[in-house]
Amino acid sequence: MKKIQVLSLLLALVLLTSALAMPAWAADDQTESTAASTEVPWADDPSEYRVNLLDDAPEYNAGCDTALLLELNSGIVVYAKNAEETVYPASLTKIMTCLVALKYAGDVLDTMKVTVSETAVEGIADAGGIVRLKVGETMSLRNCLYYLMVVSSNEAANVIAEAVGGSVPDFVNMMNETAKSLGCTGTHFANPHGLHDSSHYTTARDMSIITRQALTYETFREITSTAEYTVPATNLSDAKRLTTTNYLILADGNRYLSDDNNYYTYYYDKASGIKTGYTSAAGRCVISRATDGNLDLLCIIMGADTLMMSDGSTRYDSFVQAKRLFIYGFDNFAYAKLAFGGDQVFPAIPAKVQFADDDRGVVLIPASDINCLLPKDYDRELVTYDYSLDPEATSEDGKQLVAPLNKGQKVGSLRMYYDGELAGETDLITLTDVQVKEVEKVITDITGTDKPLRERSTFQKILHYWYVPVLILAGLFLILVLRNVAFRALRRRELRKKRERAARRQAMNQRDSRR
Repeated sequence: MKKIQVLSLLLALVLLTSALAMPAWAADDQTESTAASTEVPWADDPSEYRVNLLDDAPEYNAGCDTALLLELNSGIVVYAKNAEETVYPASLTKIMTCLVALKYAGDVLDTMKVTVSETAVEGIADAGGIVRLKVGETMSLRNCLYYLMVVSSNEAANVIAEAVGGSVPDFVNMMNETAKSLGCTGTHFANPHGLHDSSHYTTARDMSIITRQALTYETFREITSTAEYTVPATNLSDAKRLTTTNYLILADGNRYLSDDNNYYTYYYDKASGIKTGYTSAAGRCVISRATDGNLDLLCIIMGADTLMMSDGSTRYDSFVQAKRLFIYGFDNFAYAKLAFGGDQVFPAIPAKVQFADDDRGVVLIPASDINCLLPKDYDRELVTYDYSLDPEATSEDGKQLVAPLNKGQKVGSLRMYYDGELAGETDLITLTDVQVKEVEKVITDITGTDKPLRERSTFQKILHYWYVPVLILAGLFLILVLRNVAFRALRRRELRKKRERAARRQAMNQRDSRR
């Protein structure tokens, strides 16, 4: 009897202690926030991929009024000089002319015939331009685009404007509307060819936007990368061989004399396209593209000099500056892998899981690599990350994941930063499966203890406020039940013993009577 009473008291004490302490799953605030920015170590030798950011870039000073070097894959500006200042574009204008033609007539380049009008040629020679087409000459729109972009024909620009826009003024309106729609904020076109006009201007930033859009057209890439092209005979001319004005892509192009009297070629074997330009007001201009490995650079040079060398030759410094800027980009920048997906995992983020069967949680990993263009000597201590969990994968308070979880399941997003700037983003996925602890999940669903109190149902709120009293009463009730059971068991045992004693006395009396 005493043993049973002691056990009853111990059980009641355990229940009371549990009620006062409250189980972990019943608390409103379960874990600390999982979305914390964390500094991360970097691999000792990220030789395959390296890094970017303009603030960390090695010093460089382009020898021209305006310059921009942009990595096309990432959209990151590697170098900029006066990129927002208003400048005259000269024949770089024809990039927009070609873009508008491809946008509105790209599907009829071979079937659409254009004819050179008197108005298309009018004033070209007086403005210093070379007239290459004859009035009345007819050709396909495609061949007219080769005249426009390969040899920079000014009258070809007017011919295209009249054919595609109906008139030059209407076509110029289309150019300006396109520039505005692309997000150009410092550009206004007055003509389709770029001969000088004080109301015809742009910025290097805007020209990068226009060129990137033009590069989405395969025909544009093909035409502007062509060093030499033969135009078929027309109704007024024999076949003509066109040679590009862009000496960066012309392997047998002109040579220039450097200051130390050594000869070098303008040609750059990594370059492809795009367009040159020149007026006395604009200076020497060129926009070109160069690729090396996984770097794809777009270079814009505007306002470069025309230099007379000591031997009497002429140096077009736009090509010199573009080539040097390309080399600067390839020598000093590369892609760095800031997050590793797949077999080589970084970062690996531990996360708590509600209702997990083993209470160990789960490790979250990047679904894919995050690469970022940075200077090759970037500061690895400036690499940080943060992450967030998807609401549909978490508990009501958003602080824990909820079992069950499948291996490779997307549960959040990872963001990598360099020097506080976003470098890239990828999904966070689970490294392993997580099975659910069904009993705990059922209890939590009934009590609503994974939710803030204000979001629980009336029944769940009653359970919250009466949780401790109910447990105490349950303990007292259990003590009473156990005491009652013990008392009855004791009475049964005493009655059994009493019956046994009576039976023994009766047996003894019967033996005595027989004697």
